[in-house]
Amino acid sequence: MNQVSRAWDRYAELSSQDKAESVDLLAASSLVHFGFLRDMALYASPEQIRRLPSGDRITVYLLRATQQPDALKAMDNRAVATLCMVEGWSGVEPGNEDHPILSLSNVTVIDDLAVGEIAPPTESQFQFGPTLVREDGQWRYRYESMVPDASAAMDQAIKRSGMGEVRIMEIALAEVLEAEAPSLALLDRTPLDDASMRTRLNEIWPDYAAPFRWRLRAVLSKAEAGDAFAQYAYGALRYGGGLPQMVPKNTVEGLAWLEKASEGGQAQAAWLASVAITEEGKYSDDAMRRALPHLTRAATQGVGPQALMAMAQYHHDGLAGMARDCRQAEEWAARAEEAGAKQGRNERVWILATCPVPGQREAARALELAQFMIQRKDELGWHELDTVAAALAANGDFAQAVQFQTLAIEKMTADETLSKDRRGPVQKRMKARLGHYRNGRDYVVDYRAIDEMRASRL
Repeated sequence: MNQVSRAWDRYAELSSQDKAESVDLLAASSLVHFGFLRDMALYASPEQIRRLPSGDRITVYLLRATQQPDALKAMDNRAVATLCMVEGWSGVEPGNEDHPILSLSNVTVIDDLAVGEIAPPTESQFQFGPTLVREDGQWRYRYESMVPDASAAMDQAIKRSGMGEVRIMEIALAEVLEAEAPSLALLDRTPLDDASMRTRLNEIWPDYAAPFRWRLRAVLSKAEAGDAFAQYAYGALRYGGGLPQMVPKNTVEGLAWLEKASEGGQAQAAWLASVAITEEGKYSDDAMRRALPHLTRAATQGVGPQALMAMAQYHHDGLAGMARDCRQAEEWAARAEEAGAKQGRNERVWILATCPVPGQREAARALELAQFMIQRKDELGWHELDTVAAALAANGDFAQAVQFQTLAIEKMTADETLSKDRRGPVQKRMKARLGHYRNGRDYVVDYRAIDEMRASRL
């Protein structure tokens, strides 16, 4: 960490001052990269220019705007890199009181590769920065490792501006040159028309995905060292297959990493692990038992309303070997509502109004909570209308219960998002409840939602 950090700090200091000596701290691959940018400036077609990430594209435009073709052609790789550094096109931004010069907060060393981080991880991602490589016993900066970051920042600025890529590029060029820049239409023209060199450019095109692979290697290294956040990040990629070319999908290995991360206290990993375990296990009793510790960890750490709702379902249905407990279920549903779950109120009313556990049914409280829903009758979906009807019936208001249940069935029948497989059983149960209410009887839950979920996956 110290050697890598010192090497980076030295490069950052020199390049922020546009010093030619900063080139001495560039990796050999970076000098090759600057040679590629020179050849792009000399020979690239407009189509090749547009293939470049915006960070490299603006450097090519700057070379075309300021250098005569013969002079640029005479420059070797190092001379091009020196030009870009001395002109202030490619170095680190100078620091100030509000924004200190870019430094490293952490480094992951893998053999002769050092992947830096510029700040601690956020809740959702690592904040990776420059990558350095050890050459002849000295750590040197891989300039190309930050091209994706610089390009992403420029692309976001273009998007926010609303002025379009061409105009923003022209403004950026004018600011760097401190003069009116040539139009992009002019800069897109090929200075030297050489078909063989254009073909050669295609053959030596940089691997712009390499920095992402280096960072993924760092994530895996950190995961293997026990970093819970890295285990979560790598496990999620491995399980979900979001980057199949870099991290091939493997649900078994991915889930194992997620469980390790959960056991290390990573709440988001705990939630993903609980979902993956239950889905992979087709909601079997064994799967629910295995998932419960992870779900509990996610819910107690406040990972999100859906984890809280899942805990409510576990208690309401009596899953993972637990006895049914409506009080616990309602408490978890209340926390879910407080956390923003839109279905939280509906679940609370349903649990209290239809609880099958002796001594735990609270009809009056269910109706009290349902008043908010009753006042919004015209906005309710069929699930909510069904719930309100159950609360009204539990309190002896069968006339209104019939009205709400009838409307619920009408809305359910018109719901085009409901599959045919689900529609039949749901309609049958809702009509049975309507029959109860017409005969002056309330409704107590006589099934478990989990059993229907299992049946639908057989």
